Amino acid sequence: MATITPVAFYTGATSIPGTTQVGNLNVGTSPQDYGVVGANNSIVYYSTPDQTLGYVIAHDDLSAGHNGKPGNIPAKVGFFRSVVKTEESFINLTEYITLQDGDPQTFTGGTEAKTWLNNNGYWTSYVPSNPYNDLQIIAEYLRNYMPEFRNPSFYNYQLDGNGFYIDDGGGDMYDNGNISSPWIIANTEYIGDGGYSLGAYPYAVDYTNSATTSNLDTSFGYISLGYQQFTGVQSPTYLPLTVLGARDNITFGPSLPIGFQTGGNSGADGGGTLASGLIYSGSVVSGFTVYAFFRETYNAGDPSHCDLYILLGHPNWDSVFGTVNSFAQPTNVGGCGGYLYTTGAGTQNVLAIKTLLSKNGGVLVTSAECQTVVNNFITRVKQALNF
Repeated sequence: MATITPVAFYTGATSIPGTTQVGNLNVGTSPQDYGVVGANNSIVYYSTPDQTLGYVIAHDDLSAGHNGKPGNIPAKVGFFRSVVKTEESFINLTEYITLQDGDPQTFTGGTEAKTWLNNNGYWTSYVPSNPYNDLQIIAEYLRNYMPEFRNPSFYNYQLDGNGFYIDDGGGDMYDNGNISSPWIIANTEYIGDGGYSLGAYPYAVDYTNSATTSNLDTSFGYISLGYQQFTGVQSPTYLPLTVLGARDNITFGPSLPIGFQTGGNSGADGGGTLASGLIYSGSVVSGFTVYAFFRETYNAGDPSHCDLYILLGHPNWDSVFGTVNSFAQPTNVGGCGGYLYTTGAGTQNVLAIKTLLSKNGGVLVTSAECQTVVNNFITRVKQALNF
């Protein structure tokens, strides 16, 4: 589906609600009928080229040399679009524009290029690449490869609770479990063995939230890879159940914790065997700095449940890790508690992923199988962002 933004030539003194002004360009920023908005302000809005194919740069044209179809009406707005949607392509286009403007520049990054454009009356769709801004791009891409994120002999557990928890999962996998929350700023643990309620888990993620980024704990954005309710037969389309998260470090600054934690009750009822451990601890894999940890209950006869936690950083994001903490709750507690998060001064721009793996009959999901899943996530995130 195409992504467009309405842009008009406007030099009026009165600000227009639902828009932002960049030089002589008035740009729509909210869902409304810009045909009506334009008519009410005696201006015409033009749609940008599709922004999913490249970064768009809008400019004014005082000579009205552009064709503002329909009606071949002369337009004072024109557009450029980068060849591909990468920071490098955007910088190349911006440097070309500076040359045409008689002010040749060399930029070291996309943010610097965007600043020059805005200061010289250009609007652009470019936003700096960071995990928070990239969540939706990554999620949309990963959904095409869900089978790659399942372990061998994957158990198609049932999403028989709601978006906040799995009730049973089929075969007594849970007794109201898999309640996922971000690691919050207040450092509160939500890893108990009790079932879901808003009071007990006030920051629980809603796995039905898969359309846009939703926020918790003020600055933590998350999006799931999809959720399809169990209705007698469980569709595997959105399995394994997966959520992505990141802090909005541009708006709220660095030094905020990032990661996921899990609470709820296990169907093993205090039995079974615990498997856990770090899969990666700061290793660089395909350009990403990676921390990965799993916590699993198996050997209980019930389907095994294996929470796989991943933290990814990348130089293109200017990622900074703080102290990395992990925990695996003992099985005799009766829950499924665990976490992986990073926190500390300067921590920023880290992507967190949590996914739920499983095998029937309490069979172990091995560390090697978890590592394969981690590697597959890394590969697809890299492709999604052209890193």
